[in-house]
Amino acid sequence: MKLKKKIVLMGKLLFFAFAIIFSGCKEKDVPSIKIASDDSIEIQPRESFSELKENFWTSENGLVCVLIGYGFNDDDFVKKAINSLEKKFGLTENGGLVLPIVFPDDLHGRISSLRDIIEKNNVHGIVLLGAPENTHSPLARIKEEWDGNPPFNVFSIFPQDDVLGQEFTCNFVIDHEYTAGIQFGDEENKNEADDTLALLISAVEYAAELPFVLPQDSDLYYHVQAVAGKRKVARYVDSETGIQSRNHFVILNSVE
Repeated sequence: MKLKKKIVLMGKLLFFAFAIIFSGCKEKDVPSIKIASDDSIEIQPRESFSELKENFWTSENGLVCVLIGYGFNDDDFVKKAINSLEKKFGLTENGGLVLPIVFPDDLHGRISSLRDIIEKNNVHGIVLLGAPENTHSPLARIKEEWDGNPPFNVFSIFPQDDVLGQEFTCNFVIDHEYTAGIQFGDEENKNEADDTLALLISAVEYAAELPFVLPQDSDLYYHVQAVAGKRKVARYVDSETGIQSRNHFVILNSVE
């Protein structure tokens, strides 16, 4: 089993190497990742995804699994999200990039079933939106099977799972900077949904195009900021301990 995984990992590394060499021949707007001669990474801010462009994407080199969970699994948002993902990337059922999974319906209420889906597919990246409780459990088992280094990125946006579990099993976690006492009306809720969808699409594209697994180093902030685009992010700081997280970030509230 481990030999098979090592062969798969070596194959992906070779593909990433060729992708970097020939990336100059492929015209893409995002993400603007540049590998300099000293192996440093330059990441430029992303443009807004409010106007989606139809591109041709395939899952030939691995699919991106998108889990839509609590807080975002109402019929209206799911329909809009899947339509947007299909328009932008295509769905795997039609040879496209994205495999959408809606919790609880598509997993029969069992988040543990996520592990089976991931293991049965050639996964290049995972994006979680509103990860439900215990999502970290199947992810932790997958991580253990790869000796702690799975060959794909896991991005988590606005999770409802255990914070420490999410930080352990995901490359990065993005959360809201909550402000007590604020209540949104219908128009604000619509804008928030649209902004969340734009963030989801940005994360999927970033996961699809990254030629390597993100390490939890000082450069991680710049990757997260690239995904967030015009939204400003900062590292999460635990209010009780004052400890700053390595891979947990919050989207800052606008001061304007």
